[in-house]
Amino acid sequence: MDLSCPLLCVRKLSICYGRRPVVTDVTFGVTERQIVAVVGPNGAGKTTILKAIAGLIRPIHGEIIFKGEHTESLSVQDMVRRGVVYVPEGMNVFPHMSVEENLEVGAYLHRRGLRERLKTVYEIFPELYSKRNRPAGALSGGEQRMLTVGRGLMARVTLLLLDDPFLGLSPRITHRLCDALHEMKRQGITLLIAGQHIKRLLTAADWGFLIEDGHITLSGSGSDLLQNDHLRQVLFGRVPLETIGIAGVYD
Repeated sequence: MDLSCPLLCVRKLSICYGRRPVVTDVTFGVTERQIVAVVGPNGAGKTTILKAIAGLIRPIHGEIIFKGEHTESLSVQDMVRRGVVYVPEGMNVFPHMSVEENLEVGAYLHRRGLRERLKTVYEIFPELYSKRNRPAGALSGGEQRMLTVGRGLMARVTLLLLDDPFLGLSPRITHRLCDALHEMKRQGITLLIAGQHIKRLLTAADWGFLIEDGHITLSGSGSDLLQNDHLRQVLFGRVPLETIGIAGVYD
């Protein structure tokens, strides 16, 4: 990966919860129009890194540079205005509002071009278009996940941060969401995704990072990381690659 002029550059990032260090001296770059995966054991710091980039957490040290601008001290709203949107794990819909009203909420800071962005979301998720006037609470779990991701796209997004987007989804819906991620990339959106569905994430990713105890210990293309013995030992217990995914969570 060329880190000379990435869309996002994180340098020597350190974050604590109270006095407990969670992320220590993390450095990586995200190149424009790529899917980048952040994988690692539970509690390794994946979500913390996404929240810091989104402006939800203040680092104690380090730099976050987006499009050449230092953003580590900016608020969530400031980051959304710049096109950086975080969709957390398990994000809920507004059940009594229609699907389209839910999507419009995502454009609260960017009202201009609303209809064009709705059209883009419906092109990526035609399932939502056919149910755009229904209450969001009537959607299936997979459709609600599509809606929360679509709501993030409504913010005129450049960099979409997704935290465990496949959590709780069936293999069929997970595959459908993977197709949507590739369509977002084709439309010029950069994606930084953290999660536990390791095989799915790394298969979809152009580039990936392994986080252990708050440190990046490996980086490489998604396909190379899937073949890496250390990653397989840490995350799968050195099971044969062809068996990864049988248990579901790593599919």
